[in-house]
Amino acid sequence: MEVLRPRYWTPHAEHSWIPCSLLEPKQGDSSVSLEADDQFDGEVVLLPADSLASLSLVQKEQEAGVDDVCSLAVVSEAALLHTARVRYSQDLIYTRVSRILIALNPFRCLPIYSSQCMDEYMAAADSMDLAPHIFGISKDALQRLKDTGRDQAVLISGESGAGKTESAKLVLSFVTEAVRGSGCWDETRVRQTNPVLEAFGNAMTVRNNNSSRFGKWLDLRFSASLQLLGCSLTSYLLETTRVCSQSPEERGFHIFF
Repeated sequence: MEVLRPRYWTPHAEHSWIPCSLLEPKQGDSSVSLEADDQFDGEVVLLPADSLASLSLVQKEQEAGVDDVCSLAVVSEAALLHTARVRYSQDLIYTRVSRILIALNPFRCLPIYSSQCMDEYMAAADSMDLAPHIFGISKDALQRLKDTGRDQAVLISGESGAGKTESAKLVLSFVTEAVRGSGCWDETRVRQTNPVLEAFGNAMTVRNNNSSRFGKWLDLRFSASLQLLGCSLTSYLLETTRVCSQSPEERGFHIFF
């Protein structure tokens, strides 16, 4: 007869949290042993016995890789990270936390940004009806602008190499394509600013060959009927010291090369 052992979210130096099964403790031991699942090579983790009470039990649904973390009955840091990890292993780089999007850099091209995919999100009544995607965030911003007439903001944050620059380009591509031909202003001019900005503000670092060394705020202006009237850009916190000197294995701004 199979014996079902309690399973806990266990802290791990490399993976942050991993699901582990509790091994039978020996009487008098001051530590407990937990065995990781096969996907983590069955590693055995030792923890102080009194720390077991602070660990959360693994729920079956937390291992399924759901597309919206908010659909879980029990949400924790471990459950969120594992959900993103499971989805990433299936080439599903986007995970939703209600209207917030978690995006993981795949470090390769994925066939998920086609014009057909863009059209699907443009036509959707609600982005929540479709799979998590950066186009869904773009759709939400435009839809809220249309429905409420109030300013909308898309905030993209993350560490170096996380994919912030590429995500910003995708948002910009979706928005300009969605309103293309709706006004007299040429939307392609907005997209054409990116290469110029990257030449003067991006550089190669040890972590990222195209790292943005400045922050930017792109302000798109629309009419009440969502005609693109123009845009303005504010840059700030430019890493000017990079002009004079760079760390080993790093370069100055692209424009100098």
